[in-house]
Amino acid sequence: MASNAFAPLQEWLAQVQQVAADIAQPLSTTHPLVILPLNILGFWLALKIYRRVGSPILHPVVGGSLLVFAGLLLLGVDFAGYQRGSGLLYLLLGPAVVALAIPLKQNLTMVRRVGWPLMLGLAVGAILAPLVAVLIALLLNGSATVLIALTTKSVTTPVALALTEQMHGIQSLAAGVVAFTGIVGAVCGPGLLRLLGVTDDRVTGFTLGVNAHAIGTVRALEISALCGAFSALAMGLCGALTALLLPVLVTS
Repeated sequence: MASNAFAPLQEWLAQVQQVAADIAQPLSTTHPLVILPLNILGFWLALKIYRRVGSPILHPVVGGSLLVFAGLLLLGVDFAGYQRGSGLLYLLLGPAVVALAIPLKQNLTMVRRVGWPLMLGLAVGAILAPLVAVLIALLLNGSATVLIALTTKSVTTPVALALTEQMHGIQSLAAGVVAFTGIVGAVCGPGLLRLLGVTDDRVTGFTLGVNAHAIGTVRALEISALCGAFSALAMGLCGALTALLLPVLVTS
């Protein structure tokens, strides 16, 4: 029992050791000292463009991803090499997601007032979000690996990668699906909700959290702290519910 309790810490320490070992390797196109500056530069340039233009289509996550992708093409780096070079960023994903609890704590009183409707919305959203995508893929004769990737599309990257590995899927495909889902949700979600007459920041945030996970939560925080709090709550609960139920459903 004690060893199981410390398993996440041991896994995290193993990741720290792997990052240190990768940094100690000879310099190459997949070295962390090449990939990390590429990530930072891509996001910084995209952020500058976004602040100047202001269009949701040029959100830093979208622009930064495209710039990094172009850099990887020029360097001839595949996903596996990029993942190794970005080990430090992957290592910080977990703490970054936990840090999203800060706006949630600041708005906890507001969250408690609408607890049961939120739980009902979470259950419906967490089930329908991947189910619709999987059904469309089945109609289009999608392979098993594609179906596994789509089942994790609405949870944040650390959870999606862990679930994909557990279900013997392709992590690179899952990461791409998760990123695409988050980008589309962050770019199109707020505008679509406004067209539907949704103006409540709580509803907007919760919708973004369920459907667009961490990227949607970043977009929600730009709208308001309250919107970001409900998005962080939805993202965390949706990820936890998916992590608990999905392996059971797939294996059964």
